[in-house]
Amino acid sequence: MNRFLVILVLAVIGVLGFAQGTVRSLDVWEITGSGSVVQLDENTGNARAYASMSAEGSCNKKVWTLQFTTEVQVAQWAEWSISATKWTWFVRKPGDYYADAIQFSLKSNGDVQLSASGFNDLEYATGGGVNRYIETYYYLTTDASNTPPSTSVWVRASDVNGSLVVEDSAALHEGMTAHLWNRIHVVNCNSASTYRDTGIITLTLLNQKPWINPDDGSWGNTVDYVTQEK
Repeated sequence: MNRFLVILVLAVIGVLGFAQGTVRSLDVWEITGSGSVVQLDENTGNARAYASMSAEGSCNKKVWTLQFTTEVQVAQWAEWSISATKWTWFVRKPGDYYADAIQFSLKSNGDVQLSASGFNDLEYATGGGVNRYIETYYYLTTDASNTPPSTSVWVRASDVNGSLVVEDSAALHEGMTAHLWNRIHVVNCNSASTYRDTGIITLTLLNQKPWINPDDGSWGNTVDYVTQEK
């Protein structure tokens, strides 16, 4: 008999535990900017919702108190654009030249790390050459007027490499714009040829949620992050 009671109690506890921990996926609709209403697909929509932590009671107590919690976990997003990813120069004679800017725009709701690598002086692309390198400089400005830079503000290409963090701010949420200028110094001993260098800029979202697939930004297993916290 005692063994039977133990099994019965464990079974009841198990059922209650399952009820408390059940997570139910909900249908979700979006009110668009135009005012129309669209039901979201669970796999492709931008929001999901779950109901969890069911409760029940049955006795003669006078007052029942129920807590209701709404929790929203917001992923980090980013929108960016760049007006070009290549400068192509045509130079007839030696000189110190600089060109107008490439424009870069960034918008996000969290810290974004910008990392630069591979930026160096332009190198002779084929064969030998007397001087295999062309001195190369860059200038970055967030000045909306995009005023041409003075000679003192240019940064040598190799010094561009490194990282910086654009911190979460109202300005970043609204969108920030920067202009990148390019300067080359062609000298007499640069042989006739093509010179080239390719650098890499990497954007990393530093406050991304673990339920976002880091490779493509798609949904991960969100149900695992439905917590019991209130």
